[in-house]
Amino acid sequence: MTRHADADTRRSEVASALVSVVAERGLARTTLADVARTAGVSVGLVQRYFRSKDELLRFGIEYVYRRAEERTAAVPVQPPIREFVMRLMETFLPLTDERRAELRVWLSFVQASLTDPGMAAIHRDATARLLRGVEEALRGAQRAGELATDADVEAEAMALVAFVDGLCLHHAATGDGFDASSMSAALSAYVDRLFDR
Repeated sequence: MTRHADADTRRSEVASALVSVVAERGLARTTLADVARTAGVSVGLVQRYFRSKDELLRFGIEYVYRRAEERTAAVPVQPPIREFVMRLMETFLPLTDERRAELRVWLSFVQASLTDPGMAAIHRDATARLLRGVEEALRGAQRAGELATDADVEAEAMALVAFVDGLCLHHAATGDGFDASSMSAALSAYVDRLFDR
């Protein structure tokens, strides 16, 4: 493996450790020492790749978004589009332990983005990419005759993303009130209404 590949691998390992620590302790209580200990490396090695905690945190949220995008890219694009949209949006729901941890981290970073312009830019760019992908899927559904031709795909994409974010937020806040089966059922009902209107 090349030195460059080693560095990329190490940075990903540190980012994964960061996700674990932030999910458990929260953003404010996370230190470089916590992340290093979880990654099984020295603080000096973490600092070799990330000059500051802020740089590490920004890389961490990019890592979370990249993992989400990898999950969406793995969803096969095949008809019916309605099912594709359902499977696509389900990848964002905290249906596994890993995704529940990522949700806690994402919520911490969203809060930080309110006062950190760099974090806000990362969040804004990732959201724009997500919206474009959902809009493209809905336009495909219109072309396939599955979605009404007069549907405003931009508004519907925004509403669908906001709905899924709401499910995630309420799951994080209430747990049992929004369990995995309830969230999946709510998403299914939403997609049914969108496609049947």
